[in-house]
Amino acid sequence: MAERWGTLTTRDDKGDAIEPIAARHDAVIDSLTDAARADQRVMAAWLQGSRADGSADAFSDIDYYVAVEDEAFSSFDKLEFINQVAEVLVHTELFGQYGVACLLEGPVKLDFFVERASTAPQLPRPAVKLLMERAPLMLKTGWEPSRQDVARQVDSTIRTTLQGASWPVRLLRRGQWMTHAYSELMLIHNVIVPLMLVQHDARAFHRNAMTRERLLTAEQRAEVDSLAHELLTALAARSPEGSLRAHLRIVDVMGRAGRTACAAFDLEFPEAAEREARRLYEREWPGLH
Repeated sequence: MAERWGTLTTRDDKGDAIEPIAARHDAVIDSLTDAARADQRVMAAWLQGSRADGSADAFSDIDYYVAVEDEAFSSFDKLEFINQVAEVLVHTELFGQYGVACLLEGPVKLDFFVERASTAPQLPRPAVKLLMERAPLMLKTGWEPSRQDVARQVDSTIRTTLQGASWPVRLLRRGQWMTHAYSELMLIHNVIVPLMLVQHDARAFHRNAMTRERLLTAEQRAEVDSLAHELLTALAARSPEGSLRAHLRIVDVMGRAGRTACAAFDLEFPEAAEREARRLYEREWPGLH
């Protein structure tokens, strides 16, 4: 990487230090854009995701898009284009889109997408950061999921979770502490966090699951961190009492976030299912009876 790009800038215009990973990402973006300008098939290049909507930090990966001439679309070699900038160490095709998710030397995480110039303006997008264009494409921005779509996601998340409410007891009865730990963390990560986030972010369920936590409010994030700490402490000790307390607290926080989300989207929270799950935990939690 250093051979391709020379010495990376590690301080900004004010002299403040730049994270090494941020410097590598910036260098990849600049080099990809230079390659796009030099390739006459490329009509425009832009960023999407957190680097376009303002929610990125120094560690955010790259969602890089190019629009190419329609006649060049089928023959445009994604990996060949990227390898002009940095070696692709491993990649996988992105299902349903003409793109690749890859790890570049450095390392740098890059998702690279190719679109036809004629159809790119027709697709609604949350946000775009334009990097180059040969002629105005007039990309549509400002997309958000409909209220109905968000309501379906909230309802599905809550109902899917509660229908599996007996898993903690079943896993611990089997002695599967590791799987139980994974399941509990998934409840925090995949259920509580988006149900909290959706209270102020309509795109909560459409965001990268690995970035949702940092978009929570300070109070929400503190509660999530506290939940995870209590859970991991109890599980590390293999404590039945501690694991039950941690799980009941997860149920409490999940219920509170779920009820708030249901009220916001005119949904009915499945109270009976939660009550039945609580009775099960108090009656049959392994190691206590």
